[in-house]
Formats: sequence, structure tokens, C-alpha cells
Amino acid sequence: MTEPGTDASDQFDDSLTNPSGIYVLREKNVPGGRMEVSGYANFQGMRLRVRGVSRDGRVSVAGDLPLSGVFGREQDPRVGVAFGRVDFGWLSRFWLTRTTSFDLIDETTPQPGLMASIGGLTVGLVDTDGTVSAAGVPQLQLIWLGAVLPTGEGWAPDGYGMFTRLVDRSVVAVVHRVGWTAIWRDFTVQIAAVRNGRAVIFVGGGGEPPLTAPEVVLGGGRRTNGWSAVVPLAQLSLRGWTLTESPLGVGVVAACVGTLRGRTASMVRVAGPHVAGEEPVAAPDRAIVVKKDRGDTVTDEFVLAASSLHFWTWRVTVDESEVSDLRQVTATTTWNGQTHPVQWRDDGAGLVYLDSSTVDIADTTPFIYTVQPIDRSALPVDSRAL
Repeated sequence: MTEPGTDASDQFDDSLTNPSGIYVLREKNVPGGRMEVSGYANFQGMRLRVRGVSRDGRVSVAGDLPLSGVFGREQDPRVGVAFGRVDFGWLSRFWLTRTTSFDLIDETTPQPGLMASIGGLTVGLVDTDGTVSAAGVPQLQLIWLGAVLPTGEGWAPDGYGMFTRLVDRSVVAVVHRVGWTAIWRDFTVQIAAVRNGRAVIFVGGGGEPPLTAPEVVLGGGRRTNGWSAVVPLAQLSLRGWTLTESPLGVGVVAACVGTLRGRTASMVRVAGPHVAGEEPVAAPDRAIVVKKDRGDTVTDEFVLAASSLHFWTWRVTVDESEVSDLRQVTATTTWNGQTHPVQWRDDGAGLVYLDSSTVDIADTTPFIYTVQPIDRSALPVDSRAL
């Protein structure tokens, strides 16, 4: 068995960032399912949405399209976006997501969760944000998925009965998300995690939730914001699953992180009552909210928290005594010859937000990280925390 973090021989699969031909973008049938590719690419200096291949053999794109070089250009005044087709050879700096959908779950189906391949071994990932070491090295936290105890240095038990390990972020290039679909009480639900005969299920938004079920936790202020629940796996009728592959992305750049039961995650303080439009202030209690992005690995303590039909995160509220190693991570980078603080990142598009611009990650220099230990009072306040 190859030891994670020592052999990154398979990290150079660049088909999602440097596809060898237009055929990579075509939808195709796979045994038991179907695959489609979408994402982003540059065209004449513009960052465009890639929407597959059209019937005429060109790449279908959408965005702020130039007037020249685009076939069948159409402007949609309702959304302010243009649609058209371009030659594959004119595109560069791809950042693609490959989604394969299967209509059957059986004994060979991988468990729901976030994974990566390192040195030929499949390991779980705690999240895609990761953390940064005291020396300023970006890291990812692995979860051991093997049936036997892990060998080698660095593995340690966590508070969930599993083994974890921190590795240099550079050993992972592509992440794999597995999600299951099922029927529960006549509702079509997604399954984020399965363990010990229990499943974390959710509906991201839209529709009326089963309010009579005591397991259900609403995701926001409105019923249509979505909901989540933890239910026995035996109550679910399994339907199918999806495998989503995407480039890893930048990870944590400007956030506060800490450790909960041996696993790192972003953390905020709970906001107290405040007037709409005013900056929220921290509640007087000792609560801390641990956050995870959609698609990250969750345990059955996490619940859905939505701010709209299309944006939500996973969160769990704990007492400050349960978290440790709180630290603030900040990053700077050089772009156009000047150094800028990095405000945020869009891992789905391969973009980073600087103080006054949104730029392609390929246009920036490697990030310089600063890690500062902090206490609870320095955590940001989040009014959406449950």
C-alpha cells in the first residue's frame, strides 16, 4: 500500500485544466450512467462558462462574449449574458468539472463523501479548504478509508473513531465528490454521508419540507431554503449516485480556522439579535459555529444553513471549550507587479478575489501565507449561523 503524501505520481492528471482535445468536453455514455463536462475557460482575455460541445463540433460558451470570433452569438437581455460557440483551439486556461451520474447503487458504489487519489490510494478529505501550517505551508487533512489500521507516521485518531493526517496540499490536484440520491417519505433527497447505519440527508431548496417529521431541521428562515435530517439508512430507497471531479482549487486564503475533535474547519461566532442592515455583533454566550462548504465531508451533527435557494453551507454549533488551535490565516499574492491581499476565492471557477479585482489564479504568484494564533473574541461574527 502506498503511503499518502510520499508519492504523488497520479497528481498530474491535468485533463480538467489542460484538456487534450474537444472530445474531452463531449457528453458520453459510461457503463451504467452518463458523463458531462462543464466549467470555465479563457477566450480573447474573457473568462467564459464552458457548456459542452454543440452539434457543429464547437465549444458552447456563455458570458461576456466579444463580438468577433463567436459563432451564433445571442444575447439574453434578461440575465445580461451572451451565448455562442467558439473553436476549441482558441480557448485556454480551462477549469473544468466532470460529473458522472449513475442510476444504481450497489455494493461496489463508493460511500458518499469527499475523496482524492494519492499515490494510487483513495483517501478521504475532511474538506477542500484545508488549513495552513505555522510555517505557512497550505495543508489538507486526510481521512483513512481502509478497513485495516493505517501504517506510517502522521496518522492519529480523531473524535469520530477514524484516523486523520495532515499533508502538503500540493500532493492533491483533483478532488472527487460522491453523492447519493434516495427516496425518504416520498421525498427525493441527497445523501451527504453514511456511517453506522445512519444517513445525513438533505434537500438544497425548493418545495415543502416534511414538517411533521421530528428529524427535519429547516435550512433557513423560509421553508423553501432547504432542510436536512439524520435518519436510519434502512428508511431510504436508494436511487442512484453521482461522481463529481474537479481541480482542487486554492483553499483557505482569508479565514479563521480551528480544530474540532481532531479535524480542522472554518469557524465563526454566533451573532446576537441585531437590526437588519447593521453589522452583527457576537452573542453573549460561548457558542462557536463550525462551517463546511457544500460537498465537504460532514458528520451527523451538521445541519443545513441556507441564505438562498442556491447558496448554503453545513454548520454545527458547539461550545468554545470543544475547539482548539484557533488561528487566523491570511494570504498575499503578486498580480500585475503589485502585492495584494487575497480576500476570497472561487474554487469552482479557478478565480481569486483581490482587494479591487477578480483574477485568474494562473495570473497570480504563489501565495504567501501568514498564520496568527487568536482567541475566540477575534473570530468573525456570522448572522447566518444556526
